[in-house]
Amino acid sequence: MVEMAQDITKGKTPESLYEQCLDCYVAKLNYNVQTLDSVQQLRYLPAGVLSDVYAMMSTYEELKDMLLEQLIDLSIFERLLRFDPVRQKLFRCLTSLMSSGKLLSTQLQQNFTMRYHQKQDSTKFTKTATKEHNSSAIPLRKASKSRITSTMVDLFANTSISRTNDDKKTSETAESSIAIDVDFDEVLDDELHFGLDAIDFGLRLGSFLSEAGWLADSIEILQCVAVKLRSMPADKQLTLLRLDCLQRLLHSESTLYNFKSAERTFDETVKLLKEFSQDNVPRSLLAKIYTQFSAMYFARSEYDNSHMWSIVAMRHLEESTPERIAVDVLRQAAKACVVKRDFQRANLLISQATYRARKVFGAKHQKYADTLLDYGFFLLNVDSVYQSVIVYKDALDIRCNIFGNRNFHVAIAHEDLSYAYYVHEYSTGNFSCARKHVEKAIDIMEYLVPKNHLMLASAKRVKALLLEEIALDKLAEGGADEDGLLRQSEELHNFALKLSLEMFGEVNVQTAKHYGNLGRLYQTMNRFEEAERMHLKAIKIKTDLLGPYDYEVGLSIGHLASLYNYHMKKYREAESLYLRSIDISLRLFGKSYSGLEYDYLGLCHVYETRHEFEKYLKYATILENWQVLRGQNVDMNKTYAAASDECSLEDVKYKFFNMCTHNLSASTIANEGADTLN
Repeated sequence: MVEMAQDITKGKTPESLYEQCLDCYVAKLNYNVQTLDSVQQLRYLPAGVLSDVYAMMSTYEELKDMLLEQLIDLSIFERLLRFDPVRQKLFRCLTSLMSSGKLLSTQLQQNFTMRYHQKQDSTKFTKTATKEHNSSAIPLRKASKSRITSTMVDLFANTSISRTNDDKKTSETAESSIAIDVDFDEVLDDELHFGLDAIDFGLRLGSFLSEAGWLADSIEILQCVAVKLRSMPADKQLTLLRLDCLQRLLHSESTLYNFKSAERTFDETVKLLKEFSQDNVPRSLLAKIYTQFSAMYFARSEYDNSHMWSIVAMRHLEESTPERIAVDVLRQAAKACVVKRDFQRANLLISQATYRARKVFGAKHQKYADTLLDYGFFLLNVDSVYQSVIVYKDALDIRCNIFGNRNFHVAIAHEDLSYAYYVHEYSTGNFSCARKHVEKAIDIMEYLVPKNHLMLASAKRVKALLLEEIALDKLAEGGADEDGLLRQSEELHNFALKLSLEMFGEVNVQTAKHYGNLGRLYQTMNRFEEAERMHLKAIKIKTDLLGPYDYEVGLSIGHLASLYNYHMKKYREAESLYLRSIDISLRLFGKSYSGLEYDYLGLCHVYETRHEFEKYLKYATILENWQVLRGQNVDMNKTYAAASDECSLEDVKYKFFNMCTHNLSASTIANEGADTLN
């Protein structure tokens, strides 16, 4: 009572009797015989209580081996995984163990695949023995339709294919219950039951590890499930399960940049969709599949295809779509619109996704953090740089709280925040925050992925940009590059370029970006001819892929103009390039865009050098007007307001497909996607 009174005095919420009992029990755990027997009985506790015990154990370093032994038991982990309210606690347990070198993710993957293969081998032996001794053996039983139907009903009630709205559950169950109307000759009832149980658990476990950031283990499990599904008799419900498995697998492969295997998964999914009538596929599952198609192409920087599939996914949203799926569809479509510079639609989608994620999942959920990263990406691209830094910081904090410090998702958040800081601090020259976060990202990546991994190359590219700017500031102040920062930057840029060429080839946006980065670096290093060659390569590739008026094209044109203006004294060429860059910026962002400053200053320098004072005065005045607009920033604040109210999905779709932009109509693009599957 005294301790409780002290807690109240200090403003703390006193522990409940349950929490005190939990603390007492876990604090007394050790490796004596009596305790071990008690721990073995934990599995019989309700899932909610059991997860609380495990979460408490994860905070004690000396109990982590005991906790690992508990959680690698697939029957225990499966029971917890099926109880969604404890998912966040499972994340914390996994994070705690992995950060201490207790490889729970890998052991779960190995145990799952071993159990599956052992059962499969045992079944093959049973079948062979039965056939060889057919005259004396008991005839094979045909699978019980009622048992299979019941299993499928339960399975689909627990998977993401089914709708979550209460008023839809009855009809969804009715559809599932008529799925299997086939006798499976020479298939043991026990084998099929095991197969369905293993498939359901495999889908859940694979997705859980993907969400937790352990993508390689997720891929192994989902590939195992995909193999099992291919070997089972063709049937409507099993085909739906196979499609669901493939889209989950594609997500993990694309996120980890395993593009060769992702391409195979994509091809298998498209083939299955062509063979299987899409009228039989729930629209929510189709939305998920097409969103993963879009995400794969986005990761490969093939933005036209990414944009097309995201629009096809938008077509399949409906009011009954589960919120988790709806948020993911909106997020991915927003990103695809951003890279196509379709900012009005992107704003509609990402603001709704952010609003929904916070409302449905809460401000500390990983789904909200995922959405914040995409919102930060949008803000950065519409020139709201300071706001993007704030959003990225919030996303990083949430991910660190859930996943700890050594995690793939945390590394991505560090890299995104670092780049936002780099853009924000570009005018000040203070890159300390940006450098701190990118070095954390690289440190985590080097721990998690091979040295030649593309994700590591991405983080090193950001570090190269930072080192170049730090060295440039030192040189501008009359100092010297004593630390060899420019040489380090060149090594990092070449490392990233080499991997991009191996992965994507020459004609790819990412490859072009690396050429452009090297062009800027060589300009800093006074290697002007090499810089010119790199910029020209970047401009050609970007123009061929993105068209003459894309932001990326304007960026590279501006860099080449700077090279001609300040170093190569090609003033007429510089003037022409500056005017092209300004035209692109005005088309995309309007008169208050931050990047216009460099083009206006460059033009003023050109005209002053050539003594064309009338033109000089013209652009000096335009620059002054820009500074006033930039200070007010009226256009950006008015145009890109965050959502304050939730719209229905039908309203979002109506606005999206009827919004006027300079791009090809969304309906036309969606039809192109549909034609791909016919």
